Order: sequence, then structure tokens, then C-alpha cells
Amino acid sequence: MYEIFLYSGGVYRFDEFKEAVEDIGGLVLKKDHFHISRGTSFLAEEVHVMIIIPLQDEKIIRSLSDELKGHLSKLELNETQLRDILTYVSVCDAIIRSGSAMTLDEIETFLECPCPAEICYGQELELCIHDDLEESLKKFCKKKLFKSRKRNEETEYNLSDLDD
Repeated sequence: MYEIFLYSGGVYRFDEFKEAVEDIGGLVLKKDHFHISRGTSFLAEEVHVMIIIPLQDEKIIRSLSDELKGHLSKLELNETQLRDILTYVSVCDAIIRSGSAMTLDEIETFLECPCPAEICYGQELELCIHDDLEESLKKFCKKKLFKSRKRNEETEYNLSDLDD
């Protein structure tokens, strides 16, 4: 089973943190940079990252977070937020397994329930990730989590690089 966490810390050695998350089979969902300044003086740069990691490997990531002087906290999400994350993880999994951009129909065919991350394990969701999938994909493209392009009169979706 996987859990969703928020990591906050400096940008120093962040690539090492991201690599550790990916090495244990986790996923970095969203990355935000913050510049902390007082008046005209620049004080620090910080990164906030939403990650999904296997529950059994939480100690590894927590230890690295402490070593980097960061803070790791488990996120409590409402049903809509959880559904959005489940949709994102499931679509990412489908695109990665296919190896290329996919149309809406191809994504729907490829989606597995329950998703491989088993985030919804033990959750009783009233909404399914298949509900409003097209709207979710458009929302993810606006947030630059996915990118879309027109090809042969159809829209194809692919993963965006978080550093774009």
C-alpha cells in the first residue's frame, strides 16, 4: 500500500531526495519552489513536493528528509483530492506502460482498477476515476502535469516533466 506525503525543505540535494523516492518505487507528484525573502534581501529557497511512497519504506524517506533538514508530513485528503490523485497515478501508469502518448479511448482501455499504487485500498469512494476522465485530463494539462497535442484529429496525452 502507498501513502501520500508532503516534503518541505531546501533545494540543496533535492535531486538526491527525488532519486530516493523513485528508487523505492515512489512517485513525485507536484513540485513547487518558494523564494523566501524579507524586503529586498533574499533569505532562502525552499521546495515543497507531494510524493507517493510505499508505506513500508516511509522510514527510509523520513530518515533522508531529516538528514536534509527537511520536513515530511502525511497528507489527509478529501474525496475529491484523493480521486484526482488516483486518476493522475492511474493515467501515469497507463502512459508509462504503453511507452507513448495515448488518446482518451486508449487511456480508458488501459486503466486498471484498483490502480497498481493501491492508494484507494480500504477507501470507500463514491466517485470513480473513470467519471469525468476527460475533464480531469484537461485539468492536469492546465496544471502542466500532462501535456496534450492534436494528432490525426484526436487529442493525445503524455507526461510532463516536473522541471518544465
